[in-house]
Amino acid sequence: METAKKNVAVLATCQALLFTNNSTAIALNGLAGYALAANKALATLPVTAWVIGGALSTLPASLLMKRIGRRAGFTVGALTGMLGAAICSFALYLENFWFFCFGTMVFGVYNAVAQYYRFAAADAVSADFKAKAISLVLAGGLVGGIIGAGVALLLAPQSGRKTRKQIVDMTDDVRDYASGYAKKLKEKIS
Repeated sequence: METAKKNVAVLATCQALLFTNNSTAIALNGLAGYALAANKALATLPVTAWVIGGALSTLPASLLMKRIGRRAGFTVGALTGMLGAAICSFALYLENFWFFCFGTMVFGVYNAVAQYYRFAAADAVSADFKAKAISLVLAGGLVGGIIGAGVALLLAPQSGRKTRKQIVDMTDDVRDYASGYAKKLKEKIS
């Protein structure tokens, strides 16, 4: 296999792992947040922190890769992802909601760096293979998303029925909180 195609295969695999991580993180961060948060209305804040971490680091990640190269940049991103996962694990052990949110924000940096896999694939191949290379990397993400959802379901600590009930209860709690807050705000304004 020529080097360019081998690099595209590696990047497609990395994209699959990224999307496995993303679908699992989205599925479980809200539940972990619900379990840890004193105020259940903040249950999805860890997911928001993950998105914010990615959004704040997208441009710096690009500048870093321009300076040190894609391979080194991807390595820094992966190490940051491992650090974020370690922080999240430790936060869960400590049962500390805010530390968990910080960990998901750090983990979001990995997500931002990894969004450049498709661009690296485009840069690694000749013009006639560029579109196919990008498609293969994105297809890797699709496969990873499916695998991640399956892994999340298989490794869930409770049954689907219990999880669905927990999600419904969480939604009811958030709706009740928002309704109460809106009522108090309306009374203050009146």
